[in-house]
Amino acid sequence: MPQILICFSRVVHKPQLTLDHALSQRNFTDELMTALDPNRTVTRYRKNWRFSQPKIMNQKYLVGKLGFISSVQESITDYDENQKDFTQQSIDIRQATFSQWAVDLSTQMIAFETKPPKIRFQSFIGAYKGILNQHPETGFTVEQILESAKFFDWVGKLDRITRFTASIRAPNPDFASRPRIIRELLEDTNAVSAKVELKSEQSLNTEKTIVQDLVDYGEDGYSRIVAYGEQNGHKQTFDSKREIATERIDTPSTLLLNVDIVWNRIIEVLSRKSSK
Repeated sequence: MPQILICFSRVVHKPQLTLDHALSQRNFTDELMTALDPNRTVTRYRKNWRFSQPKIMNQKYLVGKLGFISSVQESITDYDENQKDFTQQSIDIRQATFSQWAVDLSTQMIAFETKPPKIRFQSFIGAYKGILNQHPETGFTVEQILESAKFFDWVGKLDRITRFTASIRAPNPDFASRPRIIRELLEDTNAVSAKVELKSEQSLNTEKTIVQDLVDYGEDGYSRIVAYGEQNGHKQTFDSKREIATERIDTPSTLLLNVDIVWNRIIEVLSRKSSK
């Protein structure tokens, strides 16, 4: 059965000292719909990307399409009455490629389909960010989320952890329910970002320490984790930017042409992911 590869990220506000952190869900929705302007385009690798008009589904999700139109040459055969002969000529045909996406307005998590080789994770994110950046007054960007289980699975395979770095930034909308270390580093100091670096000649303890808090913070898209360790004498590296949160879903090929069904499948996995 055909599968759709769904990728996850988070739509967030860039850290701004002047930003009102008491941003309501209604304002988030209105501002995001303004930023996802179907009249704007961004060019990446000679492709002009643009959005469809976004819409609300199930009163909780903002959905839309992001894609590009390319020109391909196709050879056609015809009969020329003047020449009394069959002729061939090349014509340019407009061809559209798009991916469907959905944003959970309560968690700000986004899920989108990829269509390799034409639309991959990085090309989708780059185009999405590119159009958001054309509305700088809204302050939106897209950040990759870290699945903490992947980090601790990596740690479990190593003999020792020698270095750990977390680059963190202020959350949106506020610091409620955030770990104490996050509040002390950012809220108490009024900082928009911070970097924590830990080193050990032996091995860092990653269980039930600030390492756990900093990694978990990455689940919300506010932390990039880079760590170094050794396994059987070989150096190993973990970089959360290289770890893409994904899920594959089975979808009958006959249903792939129905955009509403695809959106519902995307929303289904997004709902599960957001509730974890």
